[in-house]
Amino acid sequence: MESTRRDLLKFGGLGLLAASADAVWPLQAGATGQKVHPRCTAKNVLFYEISGAISHVESFDFKENPGTPKDLDVRRINSDVSLSHLLFPRTEKHLEKLCILRSMLSHEEVHFRGQYYTQTGRQLNLAFAREIPAVGSVVAMELEPRRRPRDTFPIYMSFNLDKAFPGALSTGFLPPRFSVVDINPDAAVKGMALDQKAVELLEERWRLLSELRQAERVRLVSYGREMAGYENFYDTAHKLLTDERWPAAFHISEEDRRRYGNTSVGISCILARNILRQDAGTRYLHICHPGWDHHVKIWDRQAATNHYILCSEFDPAFASLLEDLAATPSKSDPPKTLLDETLVVALGEFGRTPGPLNNMAGRDHYNKCYPCLFAGAGVKGGRVLGRTDAGGQKCLETGWNHKEQPRTENVVATMYSALGIDWSKEIRNTPSGRVYAYVDPLGPNGYIPTDEIATVYG
Repeated sequence: MESTRRDLLKFGGLGLLAASADAVWPLQAGATGQKVHPRCTAKNVLFYEISGAISHVESFDFKENPGTPKDLDVRRINSDVSLSHLLFPRTEKHLEKLCILRSMLSHEEVHFRGQYYTQTGRQLNLAFAREIPAVGSVVAMELEPRRRPRDTFPIYMSFNLDKAFPGALSTGFLPPRFSVVDINPDAAVKGMALDQKAVELLEERWRLLSELRQAERVRLVSYGREMAGYENFYDTAHKLLTDERWPAAFHISEEDRRRYGNTSVGISCILARNILRQDAGTRYLHICHPGWDHHVKIWDRQAATNHYILCSEFDPAFASLLEDLAATPSKSDPPKTLLDETLVVALGEFGRTPGPLNNMAGRDHYNKCYPCLFAGAGVKGGRVLGRTDAGGQKCLETGWNHKEQPRTENVVATMYSALGIDWSKEIRNTPSGRVYAYVDPLGPNGYIPTDEIATVYG
């Protein structure tokens, strides 16, 4: 049990140790005067990152092309959607819950920058990167005033972000208490419960630590925000370890493993579902599903990794997650389900090259068109927004109320809006003096729309 406690501290410390920029508090924040109306349809957001980029033309924007495998068993689901029954047999049963947006455009076309963009909602600028918070940290800061006395779980939690190219990003100029608790799902399920003897020992050590901290209060205060961050971390860890809902959230049945798939991402989705079921304060969950970067042998079944394998991980995990959220009553609003109060978003950093395979039988990076999936929290499912040409290369219809294609910034605005956050806000007292906009209006070639993607609601 001692190693379990150390593991828990390690999980939480990943986000805390990354908070390396100078913190600013209190923030000088305010709206820009832009007229926005947050929807307030979601209590939670669950972001599923398809890290490495799925081939859109063989998944959610299917296009027959010279590189298409012959065994995909593609079926026409409705007038707008064709889907491989081989790759997505479970997901195809839940298309009525999903709104598929096929017209996404990315600023980025390399993984590190693209995954940084996915976590922060803005382009990587090395001059300011240390002060830029992750989207989840902004959510944690905004939602902290809504915390209830019984909320002990971190507002922002993630799974497998240590496997993303940038890792779990920091809180930037925000205090470390808004950092992510990133969990390795494989280690997390080895046991989180404390027996009575361990609880008594923990409480005795906590009492001694508290007395020591109080005796050294004056000296500790002189150490500034770093020590304050660790004290907050210790307080959070203590509350978690003594909350019976924490080990309950990490209980996984054999039936769960069978349905979700006994894979890292399957376990991540089970744990995300469990955490939301506890209703213990976590409001933003980020699941990272790594491994999709198949420049070589993307459809070669003999290869060590390929899209067949990754889709076989995605399909049961994602479909089971939707099933269970839709079947679980809300604890705070029983007529609703967890899916009713949780906005689910699935997105990669870009797509993969359409048309014939490359000279290594793979597909390369493609940022001109790729899909984003939305479900829950008022999203009108069973629909497709946006349209691409016959090869999946060019956007023909943007799918929302602008001629420009939607981007990650607009997905971020949609998540903020669902949570009741004014996405037009700016913070003006950053360490660099550069204004931080919740949604950055400056793209690589000039200003871009910063609206939410309102059409996903019908």
